[in-house]
Amino acid sequence: MGSKTKVLVLGLDGVPLSLIRAWAGEGKLPTFRRLMEEGTVGELKSTIPPTSGPSWSTFMTGKNPGKTGIYDFLYRREGTYVFPPVNASKRDGLALWKLLSDQGREVGIVNVPMSYPVEEVNGYMISGWMTPYGAQDFSYPPDLWRELREEIGYYTIYPTETFAESRRESFFQACDELLDLRSKTVSYLMDKYPSDLFMVVMFDTDRVLHQLWHYLDPGHPWRQRGDGTDQSGPVVRYFQRVDEKLAEILGSADEDTVIIVLSDHGMGPAHNFIVLNNWLLNSGLLQLKRDPLRLFKRWLFDAGFTLRNVHRVADKLGLAKHAEYKGLYSMDYLMKLIFLSFLDVDWSRSKAYSFGRHLGSIYLNVKGREPEGIVEPGEEYEAVREEIISLARDFVHPQTGEPLIGEILKREDIYEGPYLDRAPDLILRPRDDKDIFFGLADFGSNATVDTVYRYSGMHRDFGLLMMSGKGVRPGASIEGAGIEDMAPTILYAMGCPVPKDMDGKVLSEVFTEEFRSQVPLLRSDDGSSRDTDESAYTEEAEEEIKERLRGLGYLG
Repeated sequence: MGSKTKVLVLGLDGVPLSLIRAWAGEGKLPTFRRLMEEGTVGELKSTIPPTSGPSWSTFMTGKNPGKTGIYDFLYRREGTYVFPPVNASKRDGLALWKLLSDQGREVGIVNVPMSYPVEEVNGYMISGWMTPYGAQDFSYPPDLWRELREEIGYYTIYPTETFAESRRESFFQACDELLDLRSKTVSYLMDKYPSDLFMVVMFDTDRVLHQLWHYLDPGHPWRQRGDGTDQSGPVVRYFQRVDEKLAEILGSADEDTVIIVLSDHGMGPAHNFIVLNNWLLNSGLLQLKRDPLRLFKRWLFDAGFTLRNVHRVADKLGLAKHAEYKGLYSMDYLMKLIFLSFLDVDWSRSKAYSFGRHLGSIYLNVKGREPEGIVEPGEEYEAVREEIISLARDFVHPQTGEPLIGEILKREDIYEGPYLDRAPDLILRPRDDKDIFFGLADFGSNATVDTVYRYSGMHRDFGLLMMSGKGVRPGASIEGAGIEDMAPTILYAMGCPVPKDMDGKVLSEVFTEEFRSQVPLLRSDDGSSRDTDESAYTEEAEEEIKERLRGLGYLG
């Protein structure tokens, strides 16, 4: 029985269960409603931090970031204070589709974030988010992208619009066009190249909720004071179209298929940014060089010459039409020369710095790890961490005096594995989850706390998981599931062994007793590690990826 089981996975990046439940309960999402009634449903815990880089890497490997080595969108290049973008070449851990290919199962993988560069598989792959914009090596077999161009007319990974009220209709049109494109691609591939595992991710769901959450949040600071009107219509309409496309995809599934709909993390309101590097500067833990040029750059910074304010001007002038912002900014290094950046930091006097998305990731400037590290491993390292923890507990909003920091986590309490040394030394959670730590820019704003811009929603710890179809218990609820559980669960459902070094567990409770009795849980004594490369991006591709991240607000 197990050898016949197929799996169909639809990923909805950044979608919380609460939204889908509410709209389905109102009759607005009939396909989702049917899935929940006929199958099993629950929340799916993301990684820490709950962002697409680490979360999709953990999904595909069943391993925590301490084993994949992927903690964020960027990483610190060895021997430098330079932070290039990550991609699949930096990820340790064999992906789910590679393990299945090695077992002789056919796979079809479309638009999964963090899957570039593509791998040779028993089937086909088209990479997703974090693929260079101009790449022509985003498919396997290599000529598949040309076939798609001939059959569906065009293929693109990225959107062509970013949201602004003045361009809202063109933004919605671009969202619809990308959804139609993805749907046409899926229909063509599923029909022509049937596979045992088919997976597609709709990444635009994340972008829509990031940029339009204020439509769902009457109390958002972008709304008029006292405005309690329901403005959710455009967002609901988009998800109704997603619901329609889901129905079309599910129509291709037969009775031997397990259906999985999931998101890598949730989403919720974002009201304020916290800029940790400014706090570290004010606390004396991060020090700037003291020559005349740096003093002048600091003066400009304090006067408002910041990346955030340049973005504001660009938005008002209508220069931010394309999400990629191509042609608007120079290379990353040039931007660091112009704006206050880590190039201006005196590392010989600095004990800590921050980079990372969503949560407050703090790295100590450790001797022997960072190129100009000054904090000695061992006793001094622990003393500096305790100093930062103490300061963080006293960190308050400069206007209200309210505490800003909630839970404070040490890296060894979250992660384990061979790449623990790449992890942030401390992770700060905001006391109020509407407060978000600012971007991957070094010093993107000159305020320590400021109102959000460019998007009004930000990630949350819990996404969604729905399962139905072959062997799935109808009406059951999913409790305690994490994104690391998905790879072992899919392997189990397809009758393939689960490698011993996966952190995730098989969600056996979602399957019927009959299915469990007929499909044994197979464990493999083999590990699933693999070699990693320094980078699969060219220098030009690295800069282009940074341009897009910056354009969408991920770099501040």
